[in-house]
Amino acid sequence: MSGFEEHKLKHAKVEVVRAQVERFRKFYADYFHLEETISMVEYFFETIYNLDGKEAWMHLALDTYQKVKGMMKETTRANLETLIELNNLTDHLDSEMAQLLIQRDWDGKKLSREEYDDLYKAYGHKEEREKQLEIVLHNLRTFYELAHKPISAYLIRPARFMASLLGVSLLFESVEKAYNAVLPVSPEIFVSFIEQVERRESEYLESAFLNGKQPKEPSA
Repeated sequence: MSGFEEHKLKHAKVEVVRAQVERFRKFYADYFHLEETISMVEYFFETIYNLDGKEAWMHLALDTYQKVKGMMKETTRANLETLIELNNLTDHLDSEMAQLLIQRDWDGKKLSREEYDDLYKAYGHKEEREKQLEIVLHNLRTFYELAHKPISAYLIRPARFMASLLGVSLLFESVEKAYNAVLPVSPEIFVSFIEQVERRESEYLESAFLNGKQPKEPSA
């Protein structure tokens, strides 16, 4: 792939991610404006998709982490691995959608909601999308449970220190940010949020893949 093609693909991928995050912001607008949930939705619906230092993060996930994971506590390792799995799957789906966008003679302009929905539907891969949603929901529940165990606050510091010794601080920062993002959320609001995400994303998937219609706005 030439430098020009790589640049074009990167630009297309950035636009696919932007359009996806814009959809999330519309679907879950209430939570993006509620003080106790802002950090949570920004982390799981924006940070994961726009991960700073993604190349370095991916390198650690694919190389260094594999060498040191046996030295980590089981909980830390499991949480890291679900974040790595989500990041890898999301990056794969976004990259392939970007390639499809280029094949459609994309003019470099921002995608409208209708254009994004059409691209999403045309790309397909229903099972992978269902898996992506399953991992997102699993991560949300896991980190919420972890953050609200009293002992967790005492385990973060030694876990952070161990990650530093093992050279995977960047990966552990992702776990710590997820932990901090869900910490302020009350159980009632969290349950309501999870139910809403599961319902709305399932409706979006269904409208895209099961009945052949254009993905629709979520029901109230």
